[in-house]
Amino acid sequence: MTNSPTIPRTDAGRRDLLQHLSIQLPNYANILEISATDIGQVQAGSDWFDYSLKVEEAAQRFTDGNFGLKRVLRDGPKGTIINLPAPLVVIAPPTSEPFPDILGFLGALIMRIKKHKNYTEAIGKALHIIPAQNPQPDPALLQPDLTFDFNAGHPVLYWYHKGTDALLIEADYGTGSFGLVTIQMTTSFEDSTPLPLPGNVALWKYRAIYRIRDAQVGQWSKVLEISVKGS
Repeated sequence: MTNSPTIPRTDAGRRDLLQHLSIQLPNYANILEISATDIGQVQAGSDWFDYSLKVEEAAQRFTDGNFGLKRVLRDGPKGTIINLPAPLVVIAPPTSEPFPDILGFLGALIMRIKKHKNYTEAIGKALHIIPAQNPQPDPALLQPDLTFDFNAGHPVLYWYHKGTDALLIEADYGTGSFGLVTIQMTTSFEDSTPLPLPGNVALWKYRAIYRIRDAQVGQWSKVLEISVKGS
């Protein structure tokens, strides 16, 4: 295990590792004989991977908002005050040259670091490249635990990814049946579905299930009931 590359399975974890290494690797450049070119490639890969995920997350939020708008326009109920989804924000790309196959490069670099004569376990921990020793949970037993908060009256759901790739969320907005709302790779989701008319209260229900490699795993979460009020 000590000499194996430790690339996280989730994109969020990969981004965290890249960002951590882009900051910490220069501190070990001399002792581990890491070239400036290698460090520059890690930093460029980190910047571009982070950019790609931010674009993906912004597009997902916009798609979710537009889906909520479409549902109200199509199905009502009549009299609902329609809130247009927030516009898609264009994110400026990094100024560095894009670096393809950053994960392949990173895996080879980690292997090289671990085989270096000056490498120690303390360095591995500092660089976050020592594999976790915690046993992986049985996927069949995974069950999301949803919590929530509000932002401008709209529910914001939260959960832990528990080593999975994504979370599928369904909602019942008072129709008596659940329908797909979103599939999220992050660990939070703000529901931009239009709120009830001012002064009115509605009960929205949510349930969720984890996904690994595009397949549902584990058990559905307990149904989360949230009272929302129009303003």
